[in-house]
Parts: sequence; structure tokens; C-alpha cells
Amino acid sequence: MKRISRFGLSVFLFSALILVIAFAHESVTSTKDVVATQGTPAIDGIIETEGWGEPASVALPLLIDGEGGPEKAEIRAAYDDEYVYLSVTWDDPTATESVRKNMWTYDAATGSWARSGDEDRVYVLWNINAPDFGQGCRVYCHEDLPAWDGLETKMGTNNPGDQVDVWHWKAARTNPVGFADDKHWVDPTNAEDSETRLSDAGSGSYSTNKSDDLPEFMSSNDPGARELFLFAGSLVDFDAQAAWNDGDTIPGYILKQPAGSRGDVEAASRYDNGIWVVEFRRKLDTGSPDDAVFEAGNDYPFSLGISDNAGHEKSGALLLTLHLE
Repeated sequence: MKRISRFGLSVFLFSALILVIAFAHESVTSTKDVVATQGTPAIDGIIETEGWGEPASVALPLLIDGEGGPEKAEIRAAYDDEYVYLSVTWDDPTATESVRKNMWTYDAATGSWARSGDEDRVYVLWNINAPDFGQGCRVYCHEDLPAWDGLETKMGTNNPGDQVDVWHWKAARTNPVGFADDKHWVDPTNAEDSETRLSDAGSGSYSTNKSDDLPEFMSSNDPGARELFLFAGSLVDFDAQAAWNDGDTIPGYILKQPAGSRGDVEAASRYDNGIWVVEFRRKLDTGSPDDAVFEAGNDYPFSLGISDNAGHEKSGALLLTLHLE
């Protein structure tokens, strides 16, 4: 993959509609139009010109829980009569495709299995009804507030009833089935089981592959235990008595297609030569109260966070604005 050094604004012209991204509430003039004859972008994780314009460079100066993400990213965007499209490209800080979250590994010396590892992630936050969203995503990280000490996370909204829409792409748990996890954040008074990061209605794309201190399943296609991903359609019971070799691995999650509103956000990615490209597609209006609604002629503030082989640790952008013109 060729590294991108030319930064600009992504503008996509389709059915006489123009999409513009403005950063920090400042207008940016387009330098290139993409004509409607090229059609809508392909969601395939490949950097290409069809349907996408020049990328916009975005700084990621906000460090959450220490260092854990890149310093900048590039964003493209587009929309048509039915969908909004977003593309995020960045240099992976560790030049590693991190897709081994909670991978089981066999230790021949002790005859035991242990889980370790994490994954690369992208978070895209859209406002639903939170009046303080204009201050950027930093207001939703509550690391130093005692009122949040008893909660499962420090991320959430500040006022009763406030919600933000979150597209959470996970390299190990959602990407292999072609989706991001569609979630929403709420305030502590609306938390469920001390969790303010809630899943949209429906079922997700992953479940844990664990039974007590061992894997519960392994792949019927891979008795030698070298698969990176474990899919629901190819499971057999884990055989603890098999002739396992030191370093054999079994994925930590069982993957399947999400259902309901939790599967509203399609995603595809490509990792090549230290560069991640992640592309999203979602309906302008899903009909779910937990999703932001997009309409032509409006501005949509959003925020971006990227984690490098981590969960809580991430680097984030200042407030960005998507303008549908």
C-alpha cells in the first residue's frame, strides 16, 4: 500500500449532494470534487479514488489513560440518498496488526492454557441529545471524578437522559464479520449493572470462548490450533487431552453476524505495511432512538478515538464537524 502524504478535504458529489468535513468548527475549502458518475464508495478497506475525495488530516492530541494510539489520522467521508460513509486511515504506532484479544496460548511446561493480548480499535462518537457534546469527547472521560469510581467504566455522558451514538470497531471481535459494534453511552443514573457504555438492541458479533479456565470450543477447520478467528459455524468442543504443542493458540471469542440495531454499522478494513484503513457505512436514519440521524443541510459534530492494542488507552481528536450540504 502506498503511504499517503497529500492531505486535503474529502468531498463526495452524488445526486447533487456535497459532503464537507470541517474541523474545530472551521470551514475548509475543497480542492477536488468526485463526480457522481463514480458512484458511492466501496466499503472494502482499500484506499482508492472512486467515491472518495482527498483525505483530511486530523490531529489526535487527547490522550486517554496514557499513551495508546497514533498522533494523527486521515478521514474521508461521503453520503448518498440512503447511507453515510466514513473512512479512517492511520499509521499503527507499533506497526502491528493487533487482532489477538484474549487469545488462548498453551504452555507445555505447565500443561495449562492462559489468555492474553488485546486489539486495535476505532471509536466514532456522534451526538444524539447531549448539550455538552460541543466541548468534545474529553467531557465524557471521568477519570478523576469520585462519583464514577463504582462504575465499570469512566466513559459516559454527564446529565440524566443524555445519549451519544458510538461506532466501536474492534479488530478482533467485530472486523472479521464486517461490522462495527453499534453502541450508545448514557449517564450514571441510566447505567445498567454499573455500565454506561450500552449496546444497542439486538445481538452482538462476539461471545467469549471460555469455560472455567479453558477454551470452550475450537475450530473444526483447524485442529492444529492456528486460526486467528473462531466462527460460530465451525465449532467443535475443545479437547483438553489432544496432543497440544507449546505455543498453540485458540481464539478467545466466537464470532457471528450481529443482529438488530447492534448490527447497523457495516465496516471493512485493510492492514498493510503498518497502515490501517477502516471504512464504515450506516443508513442515514436507522429508525433506532439509540442512533444519530443524518440529514442533508445539517452539521454533525463528532469525535474520534483510536486505540493501539489496548482497551481504555487511546488517543482522541478535538471536536470535528461533518457538514452535509
